[in-house]
Amino acid sequence: MPWYLEHHFDPDFNHFELKPKEGKTGKVDHYNLGYVQNVVKGQLVAELRQVTDEEAAGLDSRYVYNTSALPVGPNCKIDPANKHCILAAANGYVFYNDGLITVKKMLNVRRDVDFHTGNVVFVNDIAVHGSVRTGFEVHGNNILVKGIIEGAKINARGALASETGVKGQKSALLRASQNIRLPFCENAELRTRSNVMIDTSCMHTDIYASGNVVIKERLQGGTIYTSGMVYVMEQLGGGQGTATQFIMGYDPFLFSKLRDVEENIKIYKTKVESLESLCAKSPEHREEFTPQKKDALEKLTALHRIRTSIWEKFDAEDVPSGCRILVPGKVRPGVEISIGKAYLKVNDYLENVRFCLENDEIVYHSPALEK
Repeated sequence: MPWYLEHHFDPDFNHFELKPKEGKTGKVDHYNLGYVQNVVKGQLVAELRQVTDEEAAGLDSRYVYNTSALPVGPNCKIDPANKHCILAAANGYVFYNDGLITVKKMLNVRRDVDFHTGNVVFVNDIAVHGSVRTGFEVHGNNILVKGIIEGAKINARGALASETGVKGQKSALLRASQNIRLPFCENAELRTRSNVMIDTSCMHTDIYASGNVVIKERLQGGTIYTSGMVYVMEQLGGGQGTATQFIMGYDPFLFSKLRDVEENIKIYKTKVESLESLCAKSPEHREEFTPQKKDALEKLTALHRIRTSIWEKFDAEDVPSGCRILVPGKVRPGVEISIGKAYLKVNDYLENVRFCLENDEIVYHSPALEK
C-alpha cells in the first residue's frame, strides 16, 4: 500500500505572493498577511499514513510515496513516540528546502516591512534588512532593523537594535525585555526592562527603562522614567521652550500603566456623560441606554480603583541609591528632575555636573564623573 505525507503547514506557501484576506465583516485586512509560517519546538509538522490505491489517486501525487521514508531536514526530527511523524526541533518557520521539511530559526525580512509583507510576527529572532514603515508592527525575540524605523510598533521579547535609527512621527512604540540600542531616536516611545543606549541624539522621546539610559550626544525633549542611572555626554535639555523631564526612583512601568489607566478614565468619563445625556431625553432613551451607562460606570469605578492601587505602590517604594544623572557636557535651563518625592528645576546653565538625591533633596555636584 502507498504512503501519503499529510502536512500541518502549507507546503506551497510563498511569502512573495501574499494577498490580504477578507474578514467576517467583509473588511479586507491589508496589515496582517501572514508573512511567515510559525512553528514551535515539539509541534507536529507532517505525518505519514498508509492509504489505498484508490485514495492515492485523489491525493497530491508529490506526497504519495512507495516507502515510509520521511523528508526530515534541519531543525526537524522524527517523533520518538511515532516514527511516522515529523516534529519541529526548534522555534522558527517551516518550509521545504531541497525536498526536505526544514525549520529555520532566524527570519530575514529582505525588504521593508510595509504593505508587501504586512505585520511580521515570528517566534524567534528577526533581521529586517529594510525599514519598518508607519502603521506596521514587528514582533519577535531578538530584533534587528537595518533601515529606518518610522511610526511603527516593535515588540522584542529579547533585545532590540537598529542600524539606522528612529524617526517615530510621534507614533512609534518600541518595546523590549532586554537592551534597546539605536543610532538616534526622535518622536518615539521606548520601553524596556533593561537599558537604553543611543549612539548620538535622543529628541522628543519618552523612555521607560528599568535599567540605565546612556545617550552619547544630546537629550532634548521628552520624559525619562527610570530607576537607574542616566548618562548624557554632550547636552541635556533644549532650553525653556522644550520640556525635558526626569521621573526617577520608581518602577517606570507603573508610570506606563498609570498613563494608560488615566487615558481610559477620560474615555469612560466622557462615555458616561454622553449616556447620561441620552438617558435624560425620554423614558424610552432611559430604558435603552441605562444598561450601557451602568456598564460604563462599573468600568470607570474599576479604573479608579486601579489608579489608587498604583499610587499606593508608589508610596510604598524606596528610592534606589543608584538614581543619578551624569552630564559631562552642558545642561540648559528648563530641565525638570524628580527623584522620589524630591523635585528640582534647572534655572541656570550648568556644565560637567551630576544630579543625585541627598537628604531628600536633589542636589548637583561637579565633576559629573566621580574619581
